[in-house]
Order: sequence, then C-alpha cells, then structure tokens
Amino acid sequence: MKYSLEHIAENIRKGNDREVLQWMYKEIYPKVEKYVSGNSGCIDDCKDVFQESIIIFYKYVIENKYDRIVDLSAFIMGISRNVWINKIRKLNREVDADLLEQFEETSNNPLITLIMSEKWMAYKAVFEKLGEKCRELLSYSSYERLNMKEIAEKMGFLNENVAKTQNYRCKQKLLELISANEEIKDLLKS
Repeated sequence: MKYSLEHIAENIRKGNDREVLQWMYKEIYPKVEKYVSGNSGCIDDCKDVFQESIIIFYKYVIENKYDRIVDLSAFIMGISRNVWINKIRKLNREVDADLLEQFEETSNNPLITLIMSEKWMAYKAVFEKLGEKCRELLSYSSYERLNMKEIAEKMGFLNENVAKTQNYRCKQKLLELISANEEIKDLLKS
C-alpha cells in the first residue's frame, strides 16, 4: 500500500505514525541499506543512517516544510546520502588523528623524520607554484577541513558548486605540477 505525503504528514502530526513507519521501513529502508552497504557501511550503519533520515523528515513535517517534497523515497534517500557522507567525513578525521599519532610515534626515529621532512619540503615547493586562490582554497579544504559551503562564503564564490568545481581544478593543477617533476613525483610516492 502506498501512502500520500499528506496522509503520512497528517499521521505523524497526530502521533499515529506506527503504520507509516512500518511502510517506510518496508519500502524505503532497503534502498538506504543498499546505498550505505554499497559504500563501505555495515548493517548498523544502515540502520543509524535511516533512523537519522527519518528524524530529519519528521522535523520537516513538524515545521510544515514537507510541501517542497515531491517524492518521499527520493527525499529520504537524499538525506541518507548526506548523513552517510557526513559520517564518513567524521570517520576520516578520526583516521587522520590516528595517522598523526603514528607519525608522532615514528618521529623519534631521525631517519623517518628526515624522510618526512624532505617529502614535506617537496610538497610545499610544488604547492607554492599554484596561484594564490588555489593555495587558499586547498588550504581551506585540506587543512582547515571546511566544507564547500563555508569555502564559498569565505572566498566569495556564488555557491558551493562553484567552490567544488574550483577545488577540483586546483587539485588537478597540483597533480599536474607533481607529475611534471619526476624527482618530486618519486619522492612523494616513496
């Protein structure tokens, strides 16, 4: 049985959402599970992402913003994608912290310290060859870990899509500069 968005919203507002939730789990959850598990997630991740997405949808209903929703399944899938991407980003930050700890452990070894220093100097030399805007943008995205919306605001771009495009172009330019110099390319690979 398929429910209209109006019927779903009405039942949520009245607190009669059990039937609606069962329907959502039956019809929409498998799509979310397929997406999350297909992108390195486990079953618990799938459940967490779906539940977070349902909570966000409920907020839309309670705040009467659901009239903008055309397709409930597509809407919840969009939310789920964003929730999963944010979880992955958070996980990557934690992984970066683990790598930093490993680096600190190995930094007592003078040879490793020297190699890391050489790599950093080589990278920095190539990075400096980029234009000022590219250096600024890549610093925001890679070192300060700002999202594209924040970068767009800081750099005066029209929107986050422009920031994404510029970020991609700057990364490509950096890779071109690295690839053009065999010595630096080999050093950074090792």
